[in-house]
Amino acid sequence: MSAIRILRWSEHGRSVLALTPGPVPGLAEEPAPAGLDLPGAAGIAVLDDPDGWLDTGAAPLGAALYTGPGLDALLDAVADGRTDAHAPTQAAGEIRIDADPHTVWSVLADVASWPHVRGDVHSVESDGPARPGGAFTWSAGPNRIASTFAAVEPGRLLTYASTSAGAHFTHVYRTAPAADGTLLSCEETLAGPVIAALVPSAALQAGVDTWLAGVKAVAEAR
Repeated sequence: MSAIRILRWSEHGRSVLALTPGPVPGLAEEPAPAGLDLPGAAGIAVLDDPDGWLDTGAAPLGAALYTGPGLDALLDAVADGRTDAHAPTQAAGEIRIDADPHTVWSVLADVASWPHVRGDVHSVESDGPARPGGAFTWSAGPNRIASTFAAVEPGRLLTYASTSAGAHFTHVYRTAPAADGTLLSCEETLAGPVIAALVPSAALQAGVDTWLAGVKAVAEAR
């Protein structure tokens, strides 16, 4: 199926998000077509054809235009164990794992092992072991994601912030002893013009749930 191309504009600039529908939706950011006379200071519009003619246009409110804090501010927040409380797309979950907290935490911190946690994750690259400020890139399906660690506390807390095609994500994982094992909890948020409005919290929740189940399987096998 061909991509749906969505133009977004605001005082911060303009670009096109190309959304490819499917079981694992694809998302890419492209330069905006030149020479468009755009209505209003901000808005979104579906592009009708490759030449960039506007099919529909609007100046939406709320989730569609929420950009949230910048990456530096998000890193400061997750370093304190906080997510973006105002993000329009949010999810959280927890799972009990028959492994000690350090083992569970190590599965999360070892980004090279993430393809074993969930099958759609691949092409993981990092600049070294998990540490505050450490950077890594990875793919979930067709989507390339750049992430930076913030809080790195072995056996207790691991947080990072991510960007992908103009969207910002926060991720906060906590591990705690529980009934001869570990209680792993996760909080995630997604913000970004257009994309957050198209990806409901239920979709992010499904990703969190499958991720937690994958961490459990890998940790219990170690």
